[in-house]
Amino acid sequence: MTAEPLNMEQGELPPLTFLVEWENAQDVEMMWTERAMRGLAEEIRRNHGAFGRKPKLMYLYDQGKVKEGDIRACIQRIAPELGTLTDLELVPTPGLTYYRLKNEGARRATTPFIVMVDSDAAPQPGWLMGLMKPFADPEIQGVAGFTTLGHKDVLSRTMALCWIFDLPSERARTATRRTVHANNCAFRTDFFRANPWPEVKGSFKKACGFWAREMDRRGVNWVRTAEAVTIHAPQPGHLFLVWRAWIGGTDRDYHGAFRKGFSRWRRARFAFKFWCKKMVRSTCRILSKGHEVDLKPWQMPLALFYAWSYYTICFVSQMFSALTRTYEGAPEYAGPASPKA
Repeated sequence: MTAEPLNMEQGELPPLTFLVEWENAQDVEMMWTERAMRGLAEEIRRNHGAFGRKPKLMYLYDQGKVKEGDIRACIQRIAPELGTLTDLELVPTPGLTYYRLKNEGARRATTPFIVMVDSDAAPQPGWLMGLMKPFADPEIQGVAGFTTLGHKDVLSRTMALCWIFDLPSERARTATRRTVHANNCAFRTDFFRANPWPEVKGSFKKACGFWAREMDRRGVNWVRTAEAVTIHAPQPGHLFLVWRAWIGGTDRDYHGAFRKGFSRWRRARFAFKFWCKKMVRSTCRILSKGHEVDLKPWQMPLALFYAWSYYTICFVSQMFSALTRTYEGAPEYAGPASPKA
């Protein structure tokens, strides 16, 4: 699939739509949502002169859980300029969740490009140009940005070191990963509308991983860049993290079943290998890179406890899932038919 070339030599931006879900904003501390909204507004303001046409901005939300007035009040308090810098639209939906909200935004978009960023992910200076420059190549259909995890205490610093996101210093590493995070990415609208985030009924947040592997299988050209940085909110507290660890384990089993095989023995072995890998990796990163997130030497024992506890809960959940769950339906992709699992 080849599109019209995009001229970025003079720093001009094409018509685009920003898609922001209002699901994460319900879970994290308000300070992170405010930082994200402020960061997006500042980045749009910085690039105001580069837009040939005023960009569109959609905040999409579940009307059964969120009041539109609460979102408007937040915008008015934190970044009222969004109403003049963009064509702002608040989009109620009937119970749609994270990935479905993003797919709905893509379905509604009328611009040739869409940019996805989470309601708790704060764009950093240069983020927008970083996402859009690769589209100068007409073969490129999607661009994945570089997300790092924010931190303010020992727990969040531990997860910044040990969870799924790279550290700010790991730019070279992140650029080579074949990973896309739905919290920070951009696409040609027609392409994404034909190839949205898949329906993954047995998993909580693995749709973007399955999407990336399926696009690679189809030979789709998409890239990852370290030039488009966002800072994502950390997990809001110990109980949320325990829940996230348990869900992460079941997600990992689903992921392993469709990659490694459906036999319970293979899935159990995959769980054990993953646990061993994460225990070693988290220990090494806490001891060698703790200073990068302001983790003090006397805080490292607690950080090790947090990391080991998190991945042990993941392991127990994944092993339990491997021994008890049976999967019948593969992820449901749009576009060309994918092979049966």
